[in-house]
Order: sequence, then C-alpha cells, then structure tokens
Amino acid sequence: MLISALIEYTAPAQPGFSRAYDLGERAAGFQSMELSGDTLVVYGVVLEEGQFAAGMLLARFDTSGNLIDYHIYNDSLSDDFTVAYPNSLAKLGDGSGYVGVGQFFYRRNGYLARFDNSGAPVFLKEYDDPASVVDFYEEVKVLGDGLLILGEKTDASSSVLNIFIMKTDFQGNKIWEKKITTPNRRTLFNNVLVLNENEYVIGATTTAVQGTPLPQVKNTSKIFAIDSLGNIKWQWESQPSLEELGAGSIFRTPDGNWAYTSARGWYNATYNEISKQPKFIIRDENFNIIRDDTFGVADFPINYFTKAIQLTDGGWLTIGLKPVHYPIPPVPMWYNSFSGWMVRLDSQGDQLWSRVDTAFWSYETGSTNYYYDAVELPSGSLIVCGYSRTYEPEPKDWGWLIKVSKDGCLDTLFCSPVSTSFPIIPNKAVTLYPNPTSSWINIQIESIDKWDRIEVYNVHGQLMHAMPDSSESRIDISRLDDGVYFIRLTKAGQSVTKKVIKRR
Repeated sequence: MLISALIEYTAPAQPGFSRAYDLGERAAGFQSMELSGDTLVVYGVVLEEGQFAAGMLLARFDTSGNLIDYHIYNDSLSDDFTVAYPNSLAKLGDGSGYVGVGQFFYRRNGYLARFDNSGAPVFLKEYDDPASVVDFYEEVKVLGDGLLILGEKTDASSSVLNIFIMKTDFQGNKIWEKKITTPNRRTLFNNVLVLNENEYVIGATTTAVQGTPLPQVKNTSKIFAIDSLGNIKWQWESQPSLEELGAGSIFRTPDGNWAYTSARGWYNATYNEISKQPKFIIRDENFNIIRDDTFGVADFPINYFTKAIQLTDGGWLTIGLKPVHYPIPPVPMWYNSFSGWMVRLDSQGDQLWSRVDTAFWSYETGSTNYYYDAVELPSGSLIVCGYSRTYEPEPKDWGWLIKVSKDGCLDTLFCSPVSTSFPIIPNKAVTLYPNPTSSWINIQIESIDKWDRIEVYNVHGQLMHAMPDSSESRIDISRLDDGVYFIRLTKAGQSVTKKVIKRR
C-alpha cells in the first residue's frame, strides 16, 4: 500500500479525488492552503531522507490534485520547522507572493517566512522573546499596511500560556506587540476575523491553569476586538463550564449575528478525561444565544472541528477529526480509526450533509487522518488539505488532499447528498414531561422508537447517567439531587438536548 511516492485513490470519470503524497521523502504534512486562480498553494513540513529535522514545505498543485512543483527549506541550525495550524499561510494583497508563520521546534521561537509566486524564499525572520519560554506562531493575516501575526506564548515567570498579537511591516519588522492575559487562567488563541482596518475580532478560549484536576476544569469562550494599535475595543466571555470549550473559527453574518465553532465536553471519570462534541453556535449582536447545535457523539477526547470556512452561498464548511468504528471482522469493541470529517451547513446553520474519509486504511492498524484547511472553488467544489499517519511497516505521515462536490460527493457521476438537510430529530418534535419532576421523565416523539444513546448531564457538564442503545421512552432521575439537568438524546449522529428540573 505504501510503495509509490504519490498514491491516488479515485474512480474513473470523477472530478473529485482523494490523494496522499510523501513527495518521495520520509514524511510529509499539509497544514495550510491558499487558492490562487486555478492553483493550490500548500504550506506544511517534509522530512527528507538524510535529514534529522523537518523542513518547511511550499508546494503547488492544480485543482485536480496534480503536483506542479514544490520547495523544501531546512533550517541552517538543523532545527525542525513545526507548522501545524490551519491559517499559517496567507496570500499577499499585491499578488507578489505569500507569507507563512510557524515555530522552530527545539529553539521554540516563532518565525515569519516570505515567498515569491514561484515558491522561492524572499526572507526568513526569527523572533526571540526572552520573556517567553515557548512561542506558537499560529496565524498570519495580510493587512493594507503590514502583517498581523497571532498565537500564544508561555510566560517565562509564571509558565502560563497567553495570547500574543504582533503587527509587522511587509519586511517582518515588528511595529508593536500585545499580550492578552486572563487572571488565573490560560488564554488560548483560536482565530481572527478582520472586520476592517481598525477592528480585528479574535476568538479565544480560557481554561484552568496547568495542574488543575480535570473534574475542576471549566472553559470559557472569549471573543474580543482590538484596534489597529492592538488596544482592546470590546470583549465578551461566556460563563465557565464545559458547555463551551472555546470560540473557534468566528464569522459575522450579514444580519449582524456572530457565528463560531466550539465544542461541549463532559468529564469521564472512568478514564479521567474530558470527552468532546463539536458545536456550531450562532449569537446575536449582543451575544445572546440564537442556536447551539452539536454534532456527533461526545464519547472521546479526540473529536473536534479544526476550522470552518464561509462559503459563497452564505453557509459554512466545517472540517475536523472524529473517531470512527468501521464494522470489520472481527468487529472491534472500540474505535479503529480517526477519520477526516466534513460537515456542510446552510446560512441558517442547518446541516446539509456530512462525510468522513480516510486517506489510508488497514485492517490491522487503522490510521489517523487529519483535516487542517479548506478552500471553495468557483464551481462550488471543495478541497481540503491535511495529513494521514500510517503505521505499517513503520509510522509515517503523508500529505493529503481531498476534493468533493458542493453536495459532498467524491464521485459526482453517481452523486446523491451524503445526508439529508432534514434533521432526524427536530428539536420541536421532542417533548419531555412532566417537567419539573420528582422521579420519571417521559420522552415523547413519533418518529423514533430506539435511541443510540440517552444521557443526563448536570449544569457543570458532568455525565450523571447514560443509557446506550435504549428503546426506553422514559428516564428515572429520582436518585439525583434537586436542580437543573440536561437530557441529551442521540440518533444516527444527531442529537437534541432538553432542560429538565428535578424537584421533590
């Protein structure tokens, strides 16, 4: 399976494709991508034969996945280039080339690289911050008068992770830098939205400091705006809980609402871990909740949306990673693959379709498959980049590109929507009664006679009771303390949550 340097999985007469690339080297990974006309410019890392460290990669492909050319740049001090972020490459506004950011793995400093249109380097600038132990340069944005670089730095005195925002000119010379902290919390950067030249909106996460016991960990979504000098203009933050693990890719809708990716979590005491379930949230201009939708099932820590992009029809494509249980003999008791995951939403946030894919599959060892970035073509087709890790005959990473139609199909000749736009369990179709209750809660819905999973959570997001593969139409909560609880009903990967009050 791993013989050739370029492996393609695609059926005849398909405009879509799924291809894995190692470029003839020991390993490759694609982390960020820009579309320039009919050319895909991909940014990532490659570990060459004979090298001890990973080099920086800039590769060009046509929109059919054919490799045009690529360049690999190794650090003169034999340090690894570590680029693992979906927004670490940006196209310059004057059409003269590209800029990319990342981290030197061992020196732990951030860098800015500039390339011309052929992929040749113009400069590489390293930034050393004595006040920081580790610097993560995660995103670069091109402004009218320079560059905006964002990420996280670990404070040398407190070892706490905080957001940094740096403005440079087009030669990489620093103009100003700001650090955003939250008292007694770690502050993590997720995404920036440039509204105009004087307002940049940042989606972030705050969480407990390192060393906090997992049952006590609570997160917040933090959204704030800075002006062109880095001063905070306004900010909003959710209440600490496991209902929102942070604000990811953030968007402003035409009607002035805020939309962003997130996740909900619950503490699994059996394995001492926090399982995650991706979310897409829409709030009004004052951050009052309009809708809050979850996807998949919250039963594994590695289950998330990496990024979302807004599409020309006003909807979104979310991409990420989810555990998948492939029914192979002998049927395993647990997940046997981590697969790339796409979910397309319309402009109201309703799901149109979803699909999961693997670049490679092995009955013996499975594979892990990551999505990092995506672009929309003028035709409406979607191309996603990432990488796949295989384990035989030894562990190896492959760059990965996959192209699907606007309907989510790899094969458009025999295309039908991957999933219906009509939800299996519409929120309004489910009724729980009596509410409040002292003991039993009845579930009323006409279309479903068996649930994949029924869960009861407290207000802190902790799982109090679970019933897998249940045909029960009622739940006994008599043993729970009085208070507010959330009943979560899951069927075919879709869920609905209802609030109930337990009162004696």
